[in-house]
Amino acid sequence: MLRVVGLILAPSLAASFIALAIALTVMEWPGWKPEVDSIWMVGLGVLFGLVLLRFASICAKASPEGLFVRNIVATHRYEWSQIVGVSYSEPLGDSWATLSLSDGTTSAVMAIQAPTRRA
Repeated sequence: MLRVVGLILAPSLAASFIALAIALTVMEWPGWKPEVDSIWMVGLGVLFGLVLLRFASICAKASPEGLFVRNIVATHRYEWSQIVGVSYSEPLGDSWATLSLSDGTTSAVMAIQAPTRRA
C-alpha cells in the first residue's frame, strides 16, 4: 500500500536528477565529468526515489489475526496475544507509537503518530 503522493513524487524526483545530469552534460558545466558525475547523479536520484517510496509505504493494518506493521527498515506481523500495550515515549521525544510485546521487547509503529500539542 503506497500513498499517492509517494507514487507521484518518487519518479518525479528521480527524473529531476536525470534531467539535471543531462543538462549539466549538455551545458559543459566546468568541473562536471559526464562519464563519472552523470552516473552518480542518476544513481542518487534513483536512491532518493526509492527511499521516498519506502517512506510512503509505512503502514499499520489491524486484522482479526493481529497487527501488520511496516516501518522504514523492517516489516512485522504481531498476533494480538503478543501485544501487551501501546504507548508514546514523550520523555524520549518519540513521535510515534511503541508496542510493548509479551517477550519484554518493544517495537516502534511509525504509522501511528503521536498527537500534536497545542500551545
